[in-house]
Amino acid sequence: MRQRPHAKSPYRERHYLRSMQRAAPAHVPWVDEPMSVHHVPTGADLLGLDNVGLAVSDPVAMATFFCRHAGMRERDRRPGRIVVGAGDRAATLTLVAADGAREAGTLRRLILRVADVGRAVAALPAQTAVEGDQLELATFEGPEGLSLGFTLVAGGGIDYDIDHVLLRVCDPEQTRVALAEVGFVPRAQALHVADKYIGLASATGCTARPLLDHVAVRVASLDAVAAKARERSLEIDERAPDGAFGVVLPGPEQIRLHFVEQASRE
Repeated sequence: MRQRPHAKSPYRERHYLRSMQRAAPAHVPWVDEPMSVHHVPTGADLLGLDNVGLAVSDPVAMATFFCRHAGMRERDRRPGRIVVGAGDRAATLTLVAADGAREAGTLRRLILRVADVGRAVAALPAQTAVEGDQLELATFEGPEGLSLGFTLVAGGGIDYDIDHVLLRVCDPEQTRVALAEVGFVPRAQALHVADKYIGLASATGCTARPLLDHVAVRVASLDAVAAKARERSLEIDERAPDGAFGVVLPGPEQIRLHFVEQASRE
């Protein structure tokens, strides 16, 4: 059976999150919720989510899954790295070859936005166990233990674009502050960058071999972001690729946040 029904969905109605879009307290425990496309003004230097990097043992198999079953196509392929995405304006997934299996760790779930959740579920491999109402949201497990989901998006958007990323961290408030310091906008229960967001949940520990490799955002000026990061004494990520600037967020998870200048993508 593809469907595994729930007596009660863990997702609240969309209007609840809209009602929470006023000023939020410093930290509210994260609740997964579907959303319509929204656009929150971000810090002057952040333009949008560029890509999410995943460290996987088999990038080819992972890319094949997303291209066959999740509406994406291959955008770039280089030794040890494959990039897939839903379109020219969509955020992409960078699949980086890892030396062996990884654990979910910090990455609680990656949610893609679609116009028809039921149709997206029908394109998944047979026997995929799916949770959620499958009208506004469906969650499931992909290859290598990657937790995924589809959320209904009303009012536009690119099918299978990344909608949001849910992270588990030992100190959500510390991570929240660090993201806000580099330009993410705290609002309700999320940290927004343009029409996408990151949600934070509490974790009791972390893994030395996380599935999440990095999160990257587009910026107007690398110099401005680098100056802001150094001003706040954030750790610099020396592993950031050429043409990018990176920081390592405080906390045992060592989340790598990269910045890519808009001009470098045009």
